[in-house]
Amino acid sequence: MTDTTGAREPGDAPAAPASAVWLRGQLLEIASALRPDRRPEVVREWTDRVRWRDPAPAGHRFLFLLRVATDDRPTPPDDALDAFTAAGWTVRTQGSGPDGESWTAAGREDFDVRVCTGAGRGITTFTGWTPVIYAAEQLLSQPPFTRRTADGILCDDCHGWGVCQGCGGRRPYSGGSGGYGRCWCAGNNAGPGRCVECGGTGLLTAEEVAWLRRPHGDDDTSRRPPPEDGHDSSTGAFLAVSRRPCRRGEFRCSWRNTLSRTDGHLLSHFHATCRTCATRRTHTFRLPLH
Repeated sequence: MTDTTGAREPGDAPAAPASAVWLRGQLLEIASALRPDRRPEVVREWTDRVRWRDPAPAGHRFLFLLRVATDDRPTPPDDALDAFTAAGWTVRTQGSGPDGESWTAAGREDFDVRVCTGAGRGITTFTGWTPVIYAAEQLLSQPPFTRRTADGILCDDCHGWGVCQGCGGRRPYSGGSGGYGRCWCAGNNAGPGRCVECGGTGLLTAEEVAWLRRPHGDDDTSRRPPPEDGHDSSTGAFLAVSRRPCRRGEFRCSWRNTLSRTDGHLLSHFHATCRTCATRRTHTFRLPLH
């Protein structure tokens, strides 16, 4: 894998297992079938740590981000859906964003993929991830979220599991911490056995952790930088922006892409929320009209 989980974490991920090799090839094959006239590209490949109580990772999840070139014509969402269906994947959910982009989540056994299609001529991306590969014999299930697969900010208390780390989610009267065999999470409004911080969801929204943005800054609209030059296509701009970290050094974002025209130029807008510090990130690129 060419990337690890971020600047704050050392590159201690194991070598890519057979499941990751299969997923990478599967995504490239589906992308090639979707756009046979354009070669897909793996933009990033990295791992997400999975923690359970201890700071050391209990396992890793392997992830891939691909772009499907769409600068000349859009890729209809239904075409992407049909390509995954034809390859044996099952569509799990679909949705649309406030700026016209659409997304689809598909799965096959324990593998998941998210397809995002930008509005207008916005680019199409695939983000796929494997099930968690545990470092040793672990009596752990698959976590609901890791940092890149969550639609929100991963909870720092339970690391995305949604359960109390004191009692491990067990019924609080069958042993645990807090005295008298009763874990302190028994008084939690979310219910015994659930994480107190996130209420059992495993993640928090950017609004709930807005305080995180204060020490790290925020790319809000009042401080949005002017459009950047230097790229001939939205695809080229995406390759650049997907490699940019936030002020804290985190690169993981679910980038949304929209295009607009102004003053004789095509503007490609990218916006996302950082998975670590909740910073709202925005970048705009000025592209030539074709």
